[in-house]
Amino acid sequence: MAVREEIRLDGGDWSVARTESHATRAAVTGPLLRVRLLLPELDGAAPHAVQTAYGMRAVDGPAALQEARERALQAADDLVAAAGAALTG
Repeated sequence: MAVREEIRLDGGDWSVARTESHATRAAVTGPLLRVRLLLPELDGAAPHAVQTAYGMRAVDGPAALQEARERALQAADDLVAAAGAALTG
């Protein structure tokens, strides 16, 4: 299944994908707030992970989209590592 930005870049109708991404954003907001409140030491890593995922919206081509995906995956891995360190330290 194509993601929202692939549809947009291909010139397709991405209105359904946009609606789904808005639902996803709403689903992310609550957990992000809880993480930031319960583990303030993740205040940098958690929002960074979210912002890198949102950064995929601003790309202008398939190669840039792949790079944005890789940045988002790395930021998510960094968040998991930071959470592990915070919970065990």
